[in-house]
Formats: sequence, C-alpha cells, structure tokens
Amino acid sequence: MSRLVLFLIVLTLSSMTAMAKNDEDKQYLLSEKTYKALSVAQQLMAAENYADAETKLNALIKQTAEDSYDRAVVEQTLGYLFSSKQDYNKAAIAFKKALASNALPEKVSHDLRYNLAQIVLANEDYKAGIALLEQWLKAEKKPPNSAYVLLASANYRIKNYKNTITHITTAIKHDPSAKEAWFQLLLSAHLELKQYKAAITVLETLITRYPYQQNYWQQLTALYLQQSKEFSALAVKSLAQRLELGDSKTLISLADMYRYLAIPFKSAQLLSDAINKGIIQTNSENLNRLADSWLAAKETEKAAEVLEKIAQLDDSGEAYLKYGRVLFALEQWQKASEPLAKSVEKLENDKKGAALLLLGMTQFHLGQLTQSKSLFSQAVAYENERFQAGQWLRHVEQQLQEIAQNES
Repeated sequence: MSRLVLFLIVLTLSSMTAMAKNDEDKQYLLSEKTYKALSVAQQLMAAENYADAETKLNALIKQTAEDSYDRAVVEQTLGYLFSSKQDYNKAAIAFKKALASNALPEKVSHDLRYNLAQIVLANEDYKAGIALLEQWLKAEKKPPNSAYVLLASANYRIKNYKNTITHITTAIKHDPSAKEAWFQLLLSAHLELKQYKAAITVLETLITRYPYQQNYWQQLTALYLQQSKEFSALAVKSLAQRLELGDSKTLISLADMYRYLAIPFKSAQLLSDAINKGIIQTNSENLNRLADSWLAAKETEKAAEVLEKIAQLDDSGEAYLKYGRVLFALEQWQKASEPLAKSVEKLENDKKGAALLLLGMTQFHLGQLTQSKSLFSQAVAYENERFQAGQWLRHVEQQLQEIAQNES
C-alpha cells in the first residue's frame, strides 16, 4: 500500500476525532460502531489485505444510512482502498458518492475533490479531470505547483495548447527550480501553435540551464532558420560544436553573440540568469558584460544596479566613472556625485578629465556653483574636455557674477 494513501486514511480518521471534540453540534461525529469498523479496515489496508478490507467496508456501507456522515466517510475510505490497488474507475465512483452526499466537512470535501481529479486524470478522462481540478482551484488559496503542472499536462492531452501554456507558465513562475520537463511541455505547446518566437525564448532558457543538451541547440538553429535569421542560426550551430569549452564559456559566447547581433536584451537576460544560478562567475569582467548588455538594451536602471556591484568589486577609478555616467544619465545628481568624486581621486590618465567634467556638471545641477567652477577649471587642462569645460566654466562664472550683483 502506498504511504500517501495510508497517510490520507490516518489523517482522515484522526481529523474525524478532532472535529468531534471541537464541533459543538457533533455534526461530524462517527458512531462508535462505524469508527471501530473503519479502524479495523484501515489496519487491513495497511497490511495490504485489500480483499478483507473491501469486504469489511462494503458490509459497513449497508449498515450506514444513505447520505449520512458515516456513509460518506466509508465511501471515502473505500475510494482510498481502490486507489491503492490502482483501480481508478472504482476509486472515482466511491469518491463521487462521498462528495455527492454533501455530508463531509467542506475542508475534507475540498481535499477529496483534488484526489478525485487526480484519479480521473490518471484514468485518462481528461476533460472531466480538468473540470474537477479547475473547480478545486477556484476554492484553493495556495495551490501547489503540481496542480498547475497537472492541468497543463491534461490540457496538452486534449490539444488545448493555449491553456497548457497558461498553466505551465504559472508553475514555472512560482518555482525558481522549475523542472526541465516543464519547459519541454511549454516548448511543445508553443510549437504546436506555431508560436516560433515564443519557442525560441523557451529554448534559450533551456540552453542556459542545460547547455550540453545538443537537441536544444539543434532546435534553436532550426527555428532561427525558420525565422529567416540565417546568421543567428549559423552562430548558434558554431557554438554548439564548441560545447567542450564548458558551460560558462559557451554561455558567455552566446551572450556576446546576441549583443553582436544587436539583440542586447537577450544577451543581458542570459547573462543575468547564468550569474544568478552560479553557472557564470560573478566577477568584474562578466558583470561588465552584463552592464554593457543592459545599456545597449536601454535598460539604464538595471545597468546602474550592476555597475554599483562592479564598483564594489573593482576599486579602479574607471569602474566608478562608468557607474557615475549611468547615474548622471538617469539625472540622479546626488547619487552620481559620490562615484564621480571617487573616480576623480583614482584616475590618473586622460579619463580624469571626463570625470572632472561630469562631476562639475553634477555639482552644477545640485546648485553647487562654486564647486562646479573649481571642477571645470581643472577639466580645461585636458584636451578632450577643454572646449566643453570652457563653455561650462564661462556659464558658471556668469551666474556667480549675477548672484554677486543681486546680493550687493
């Protein structure tokens, strides 16, 4: 007998006792005779003596009143017995009778509907099983992912691919460690509906998670060709032939390829996912790749988050300058001033001029005219910044003169 079925029986009988103690009107109290007989049947089922247990339960049905609580519990237990024997037709009949009595507590009925739905689906009556499971979902506050996977699989069997996608996507979103089979089901549904762009997205996820599965690379190549993306197909095919390089190198190459093909958002998604899963190392080089991809995709705020991490790992002035540039572009003047000030302190080459110019402009936007004048005065010493810094310097000096005149 399966441990799950035995657990359900024990849980059922123990919950009956608890209800009897707590429910003032004793609505869910088994008669002593029924309780003792059910206990004996449970022991027989635990010993896998199903024939004697079934005889005991069938005799007990005749001794209980129709639509009574006792009768419903006996039918329920009989359903568990048939389930343990994998006789799903009889199990479904017994569970349906227990539910039809309307004699069970709502919580017990609710759980029983889920069990019934599983049994009906196991018996390949997919439409009926889907209806039961959807009814159960409406009343369930926190459904497990297994329910969505079950619904998705059942809908796939009846070729309802749209619902398959809806339910398996829900399961994947709720589980960071979603199983490979779930993505395969999602991929199959998209392909059946000829949703090739969506299928490409799924395959890219599968390749990130399972880079050594050659069939995913082959399918991605085929789909790129189908979408008339011959160059992408050739690049993917070339990468697939280099899988011996290892997970991280292959995925980095794929991300670089996407950025080269002007698909930076996919490059960033792949890198971000691989870094989060530990497939690619979280070092300055890879984080810079990620930041560049987000910047190319015009996802400036996401790039800023990555650049902040880089600045913490790389104490060079260049890392701070890059981070400051992005914050400046976001017009986050106060936040930009700190990394730009650090870049001014650390840089020794021509890039120091760029840092001085940006920091001067930042101070100007913060209303710190004296500080910005000092920074622009230093920036004019650098050839690349001389013209722009000079213009800013004259503008600031003019404003300072106007302020001085107004104060006098």
